[in-house]
Amino acid sequence: MSPWAVVVLLLAIFAGAVGVKVMRSATAAGADLDEGVIAAFAGLRLTRTAVVEGSGDRALHHPVAGLSARVEIRSAEHSRVTVPRALLLGLLALAVKKRGYESEAHLVVEGPGRTIERAVSLRQHPGGAAAAEEFAAALNELGEHPGSGHRTRSRSPHGRERFDVALLDAGAHQLEVVRAVRRLVRGIGLIDAKELVTGAPSILLEQVPEPEAEAAREELEKAGAAVELL
Repeated sequence: MSPWAVVVLLLAIFAGAVGVKVMRSATAAGADLDEGVIAAFAGLRLTRTAVVEGSGDRALHHPVAGLSARVEIRSAEHSRVTVPRALLLGLLALAVKKRGYESEAHLVVEGPGRTIERAVSLRQHPGGAAAAEEFAAALNELGEHPGSGHRTRSRSPHGRERFDVALLDAGAHQLEVVRAVRRLVRGIGLIDAKELVTGAPSILLEQVPEPEAEAAREELEKAGAAVELL
């Protein structure tokens, strides 16, 4: 087989894979419309009557009556091998991994005899927290009033007592933001503070009282960062 024939074959395979993906997306979108999906998050779909896991004949339908949901933002330290380190250190990079922080939005659906949990990375999906909050708010309303067709929006944080402080973007003055993070996050070093800032979006403070959360947001925004209370 000539080189040109190989190239043509590879292009045909790639085009076919893209076409299948587009068709599946269109089919899924059509199914959502048919089923009356009012919210979706990480493979879960919410209709007026059920929380749906999966799709097609294997989909599981959990009636919304008696179900409730909550959203948790979790931040955990992890190790990873970065490309620069791999190029410089080779196999040694596997032993000397770089520490980092990964923040995730976790949606927890609970009911009699069942718990369903889904999560997305806020680094890869910056709108993940808002999508999880919208799903939870809609499910909680339907759980209290089964059959309601009203689609809810994300709940406003006002009126709550405790908040997570999320750094969405460091802005143009990262050094000032790093200094602010070191002041706000107890027991954190310069390297860890820098990784939290450069790895935004990230959770800086978890479930702190409203006055502390508001003060942290004010200080970070003064440094030029974009911040949200979750």
